[in-house]
Amino acid sequence: MTSSSRQDAVVLKNPRVYLTVLLIVAGFVLPLLVKNPFLQDVLVMMFFHAAMAGAWNILGGFCGQISLGHTAFFGIGAYSSTLLFLNYGLSPWIGMFVGAIGAVVVGIFIGLPCFRLKSHFFALATVAIGSVFHILSVYFRDITQGSVGLIIPFSEGLGNFMFRDKTCYVYISLFFLLAVYATSRAISRSRIGYYFAALRDNQEAAEALGINTLKYKLIAMGVSVFFTSVAGTFYAQYLLFIDPDSVFSFSVSINMALFSIIGGLGTVGGPILGAFVLTPVDVLLRGWLGPQFAGLNLLIYGVVLIVAVIYLPKGLIEGLQKGYGRFFAKWTGGAAASREGATRGFSSSLRSGMPVELQRAGGHSTKRLLEVVGLSRCFGGLTAVNDVSFHVHENEILSLLGPNGAGKTTVFNLISGFLRPDRGKVKIAGKSAGRRKKPFHYCAMRIGRTFQVVKPFVSLTVLENIMVGAFARYPRRRDAERKALEVLHFVGLGNYRDVSAANLTIADRKRLELARALATEPKLLLLDEVMAGLTPKETDEIIDLVKAISQKKVTLLIIEHVMRAVMSLSDRIVVINYGEKIADGLPGEVTSDRRVIEAYLGEDYAAET
Repeated sequence: MTSSSRQDAVVLKNPRVYLTVLLIVAGFVLPLLVKNPFLQDVLVMMFFHAAMAGAWNILGGFCGQISLGHTAFFGIGAYSSTLLFLNYGLSPWIGMFVGAIGAVVVGIFIGLPCFRLKSHFFALATVAIGSVFHILSVYFRDITQGSVGLIIPFSEGLGNFMFRDKTCYVYISLFFLLAVYATSRAISRSRIGYYFAALRDNQEAAEALGINTLKYKLIAMGVSVFFTSVAGTFYAQYLLFIDPDSVFSFSVSINMALFSIIGGLGTVGGPILGAFVLTPVDVLLRGWLGPQFAGLNLLIYGVVLIVAVIYLPKGLIEGLQKGYGRFFAKWTGGAAASREGATRGFSSSLRSGMPVELQRAGGHSTKRLLEVVGLSRCFGGLTAVNDVSFHVHENEILSLLGPNGAGKTTVFNLISGFLRPDRGKVKIAGKSAGRRKKPFHYCAMRIGRTFQVVKPFVSLTVLENIMVGAFARYPRRRDAERKALEVLHFVGLGNYRDVSAANLTIADRKRLELARALATEPKLLLLDEVMAGLTPKETDEIIDLVKAISQKKVTLLIIEHVMRAVMSLSDRIVVINYGEKIADGLPGEVTSDRRVIEAYLGEDYAAET
């Protein structure tokens, strides 16, 4: 059987495919069976809200950028198509795309400064943006008629996006939902989807693997805003009336987020499930409660949200997974959805794929791969690094030693682009790295790094974590997966490819971070205390792994406090104290230096040696 035939067989045996087809067929058949206008309206709103939630989920779920101001783009779509139709007779179908393009431009313009904010500060900024557009739509009453709103005169016809039969609106909303679903599915299975999941889980680790986080946030914003604006046009044509309080309402943004969170944030199917459950519930509640209890439905909504967050933190999709096992787990399809995998005890012993011979072959080159010249960095009145200079030869292992707070990690951050130097420069292969380079630029220059506190992408599996790194050199998913598997076995994690990174022990997390950095194929690898917190046996295994990495002609710059590891691995040692270099030389020379003994090693170490 050929490889393509095997792939086709896998697709045919995949229950998710059958389930998806079944649901789509049901979606097309159901409107033909439902003739009651009220029930047709419920169907329209279910599909419509599901599409809006899916659009919001691309930014808020996949990317982790919680926006509570998407109502601004919803309103832009509604007003753009309506004003173009009323003033210029332009078909709403055309106005829909004009408004969507305009919304994307506005979204990118807003995202450039706002994406520099993190956590709840970004969410608060988006709330303000939604409020600004609401105020503007009321203020410019000569254009928008202010709070009075705009009435769209009914003129039946496909070109005018107006129909007497609600069945047409049901099918249009269904096609809209399918477009959002297909886009979300395609993103979740692509390199972009992995990048979205990585920057959501840990932005610093994503940047170290070559991901331009601002660029991919803007991509997520553009796609999400486009569909949200299209939804605004549909809403205007369906109701034939818009005003600031309806299309720029804060509740629009809240509903988008609510459907996604309750359904399953960051999954493809979650927002759809949330909208399908909550939309009819909302309609029934308002019908049963009547006008005398107006607003009580929102209180019940809040209770549902609290219960869902407490008992189903991953959304209703999580409940379906528990109830129906792997069948529905495959249906979610989210790039961010974690596969739990096995939770059996993880052995830290070296596994298949490790080289038998770990001794370093030959010596290092005399060519300088890295040069640090007069590097300085201050934080307010504190000088963390002061005029530090050293170099690293190709294929060399250089250890950077010093007491806690000496400035070692600051040096790493300056070398890898996470900090900009106040003075001095970094040269890579004789060329200046530049003062305004970002971490992803350094990754492109073949510099990889690990972190003092490990930063796994906990929503991804072990293999997917490594694939994020491999994408830096192999844009195609198949090639990236092949490279990731190679590195996976090399570091000894071959048995745990489908295990969630959240379930790894500290030793295996350190292996994973090493593997992720190796997948970027670095020429220079910065290792920041990769042996911290490990048992002696685990430390010996990491020492062997580092030697094996060096055999692959990877130059290593190491920060480490385990002296037997330092003495076993190092070709040279540089020691800094209070941000200044105090020693640079061979291991034996440095460890016998009186300044190093007094500042770092202590008299006990000197006596032992």
